[in-house]
Amino acid sequence: MLEILSHQYLKKFIKSHQIDWNHVYSFGRIISKCLRTNETYLVNSEVFSSNIWISPLLICLFLYEKDSTFVLPKEKIEFIKKNNLEDLKNLGFEFNLKNDQIIFTNNRVFLITLDNLLTDSNISRFSNHRIVFSGIENIKDDLKNHLRISLLKKHWFNNIDNTLLANQIIIRKYNSLKKKFFLKKVLDNDFIFLDSKEVHLLSNFFSEHASFSDQFQRVSEALSEGWACWVKLDNINFEWKLFLEPLDELSQIKKLLINNKFLFLSALRKDNFFVEYLKKQSINIGQVINFKSNFNEKKILLYVPPLQMLPNNPLFTKVISDKCKKLVIFSKGFTLVLSDDVKLKIHLATELASKYGKRVLLEKIPFRNNQILCASYNWWIHNSCLVKSPEQIIIPLLPIPDMNLPINGINVRYHKKIAKDWFREFLLPEAIEKLERSVSPLRRNSGKLIILDGRANKRSWGRSIMKQIEPSKQIHYMLPFD
Repeated sequence: MLEILSHQYLKKFIKSHQIDWNHVYSFGRIISKCLRTNETYLVNSEVFSSNIWISPLLICLFLYEKDSTFVLPKEKIEFIKKNNLEDLKNLGFEFNLKNDQIIFTNNRVFLITLDNLLTDSNISRFSNHRIVFSGIENIKDDLKNHLRISLLKKHWFNNIDNTLLANQIIIRKYNSLKKKFFLKKVLDNDFIFLDSKEVHLLSNFFSEHASFSDQFQRVSEALSEGWACWVKLDNINFEWKLFLEPLDELSQIKKLLINNKFLFLSALRKDNFFVEYLKKQSINIGQVINFKSNFNEKKILLYVPPLQMLPNNPLFTKVISDKCKKLVIFSKGFTLVLSDDVKLKIHLATELASKYGKRVLLEKIPFRNNQILCASYNWWIHNSCLVKSPEQIIIPLLPIPDMNLPINGINVRYHKKIAKDWFREFLLPEAIEKLERSVSPLRRNSGKLIILDGRANKRSWGRSIMKQIEPSKQIHYMLPFD
């Protein structure tokens, strides 16, 4: 039985390798059962932010005598080749490594990035194949980055022969669209939203001229599938760019998801969002398992001032600046200030620097314990592994997706069109997930989370966001005069 065999190998491996994770044997049994029964599992644990789980997982895959694919970032593949494979050979496994394929007598384990998986011409032939998918907490952004199409000026003019009538039509179309888009420009907004008539005209044009280039062909296919599209203006060079993204990224890999069996690994403590994400494509998870991480989880100290202003108040920025300055006075450790509003983030960094000088950083890795870092949520999520856990995180604004970003505005319009609750089904889940990932380091040291956004208390959805922060302990004052 695969579970028993993997347990034996794990026991032998752990004798010579220290693994500081109490649940490693349970993890091995669950992974083996998932492989043996050919079900789809989602396994959640913050331990996946480290590397200690990789060898136990590889042991299970090596013992599974069928071909399998392990999807992970390029840096993780290099880490495995450099640090894990030799140790596993010493455990008695006999294999060769060729082109990121671990080759056994009866089976192969393919190590592959998401980009390579999606561009592999063999992907459509996968059927009932076992795929282990790590980093699933990033799947939405990873798919967006892979699928996004940018149509730039060079795609219209590179290697073009001006003497050909067909090419002259392309040039005239580019220039006429440029004139039209700049006439639609509103104040300081560089983005142009396209109405249904304009999208239809673009779709017809690119369909007619799809043979002009591979990029025109991609744009034609994306428009025919109803992808979101918008224009960004370049005011300096008086040029424009067309961008396209699918409204639902998973729909683009639905065939792969339906035809194969997956083991999804999420580095979130509890990834409730991915389950709902799959359900929209009528794909169900067989089992969802949550494992504790390799550190003792502590309660986050949560402070939400009861009388805090709403963000639409004209005095909000000044009050937030004053509050941040005072909160830093009583902190001896590392303070993090998070905001996706660029103007507010820069304003707070400037105001704090006027008082605390070089202690204040703007999206740079801190090198001293008492520094103050101002950053966006995404910057912090991608760099938090390089930084010691903060003593306190100050959140002036909850991470509700920016409606000024074209893809968000188009998604909201789409949800309204199909009579869906666009706020609770689109914006709110993304905000909760981003907040959860941002504050997770506080569970290591029982750090303080201070939310200064008045909506956290005054809106029902704000209170529901607060309930998602687990485990936590509410505190009722932070400053002597609160």
